[in-house]
Amino acid sequence: MATIERALNAHSLYWVKDDEGDRIGIVWGLDGAWRWTVGQADSREVDSFEAARRAVEAALGAPVRLRQRGARAA
Repeated sequence: MATIERALNAHSLYWVKDDEGDRIGIVWGLDGAWRWTVGQADSREVDSFEAARRAVEAALGAPVRLRQRGARAA
C-alpha cells in the first residue's frame, strides 16, 4: 500500500511513496493552495490536503495510508 508522509522539517510538503519506500509523487501546500502529482504527470491544484489525498488515490487506483511521524524527544 502506498503512503503519504510529511517530509522532514516541512510543514506542508508530503512525499507519496510506493510499497518499497521509493518516492512516486508529491503533495504540497503553499500560500493556501494545494497541489499534487504522481509519476511524470503535471501537477494539479486542489482545495485541500484531503482533496489531494483523494486525487492521489484515484491516480493510483488504490487507497493510500497517511504515515504519521511520532514526536521526537529533544
